Amino acid sequence: MNTRWMTPLLAALVTIGLTAVPASAQTFTLTATLTGAQETPAPGLNTGAFGNATVVVNMTTRTVTWAVDVFNLPSGVTAGHIHVGAAGTPGPTVINFTVPTNASNDFGIAGSAADTTFTLRPDQGIRSADDMFQAILGGNTYINVHSAVNRGGEIRGQLTLRP
Repeated sequence: MNTRWMTPLLAALVTIGLTAVPASAQTFTLTATLTGAQETPAPGLNTGAFGNATVVVNMTTRTVTWAVDVFNLPSGVTAGHIHVGAAGTPGPTVINFTVPTNASNDFGIAGSAADTTFTLRPDQGIRSADDMFQAILGGNTYINVHSAVNRGGEIRGQLTLRP
């Protein structure tokens, strides 16, 4: 076997392997605790319902994925969304969730949206998908779950980056 060419080839392969940088997805995880007290206007709602949410923003695929767990919702769920708005401030819907039909008590909402499906809100500074990503990552969005009894929103939680 001719090993004269093997040593330079092996050296080249090792060098390439050590210098190649794997492509990494730019993903960010945000969380929220949902309560009636966070609903607007202050002082919110007195409800036994509560929940938590995890949202993952993937800048490589330009998607937003969510998992929302709702507990003790006393009446049927009617809607769920991500809204633009600071804590304590109402804002418009930018991402709609598909919710289980008339679910109550304990249930989950999960899904994903591509940036091409965001509802742009130029009056709120959301003129593009990039503006939406900035709002989410900048802490200027919240999750709201609406019910048959509280159509304006039963529980709400501000999205914050998880360390």
